[in-house]
Amino acid sequence: MKKFEIEFKWALYFTAFNMLWLSLEKFLGWHDELIQMHIMYSLLIIFPQALFYYLALREKKFKYYKGKINWQQAFLSGGILSVIIAGLSPATIYYMNTFLSPEFIDLAIERYVISGGKEASAKNFHSLEAYIKNAILFNVSIGIVISGIVALLIKTKETEK
Repeated sequence: MKKFEIEFKWALYFTAFNMLWLSLEKFLGWHDELIQMHIMYSLLIIFPQALFYYLALREKKFKYYKGKINWQQAFLSGGILSVIIAGLSPATIYYMNTFLSPEFIDLAIERYVISGGKEASAKNFHSLEAYIKNAILFNVSIGIVISGIVALLIKTKETEK
């Protein structure tokens, strides 16, 4: 476990940030009166998420690998970070739908039906289980992409060796 201590720490930081982000979404009305904007605006979290990955991999480079890291090491570390974040994401979704915005799913279904969708498909797409699955898949997939890009930025250059 010591080997992945940095990834666990940054996954916890990101999860805490994600809960704050959801609170900001609620404050801005994206969970109720502006719910139709939620999907588009909630994707903005990718930018701070990339910053968290950068900071985590930078710390891994200097504290664990003593300043020298190759792309594969950085990518693996980012992949592990992605999996841990994805594993913690059900707690974030549960927090949002149980404590922060318990009416969110019902409002999302209502908005979907008003816009012409069928109620049955709305209930399949807008459910706690669906949001948890989507959060896990999103965090793994976007995390892998971000990890690959950040690994390119963070790897030790030939001139640094």
